[in-house]
Amino acid sequence: MVPFYYRYTPLLFIAFLWGACGHEKSISDRIALGEIAHYIEANPVYETAEMDYGELKFSQRSDSDLLVAYERLEKGGYVTLERLKERKRFLSKDSTFVYLVKLTDKSIPFVLEKTDKKATVKTFEYTLDEEGGVLVEQTGKSRVKATVTLRKAETDFADFAKKDPDNNASFTKKTYSLRFNGDAGWEVIK
Repeated sequence: MVPFYYRYTPLLFIAFLWGACGHEKSISDRIALGEIAHYIEANPVYETAEMDYGELKFSQRSDSDLLVAYERLEKGGYVTLERLKERKRFLSKDSTFVYLVKLTDKSIPFVLEKTDKKATVKTFEYTLDEEGGVLVEQTGKSRVKATVTLRKAETDFADFAKKDPDNNASFTKKTYSLRFNGDAGWEVIK
């Protein structure tokens, strides 16, 4: 007759492994980063600004930076500039220009909203820095908070962003909430 503990040794070993490895609700840094990367792909993180288009008037002196920004966009193929009028002010070094600014098809990925005279454009886009790691904090049995680093990248429309003297970083930290779903596994709920 086989002793009792020999018959159940394989079952005890499997139970020990299951307990030692944790259960399916445990989350690793790799899983958290993967879920956040998938979420960011579907829900991109970016900064925006408003940009005028249509018939625009520029003063040579006070609007020179803005005119340069539009000229850069024209060189990149995002807008077309057509000079309609030029007026030199009498006894002044300042001139006034009227341009017709049109958005091209190349600008479509950067334009989020558009009215008759204004467009909301992406100025900065953020991407997940997977090498920066993730800080995972368990907040419940099936919930965690994961903090990651997002790298900031300029778009060609960055000249239209409002200058913020307090924003001197090339990255940001963002916290995402994840929840364990019995059918789908871990997913971002924020």
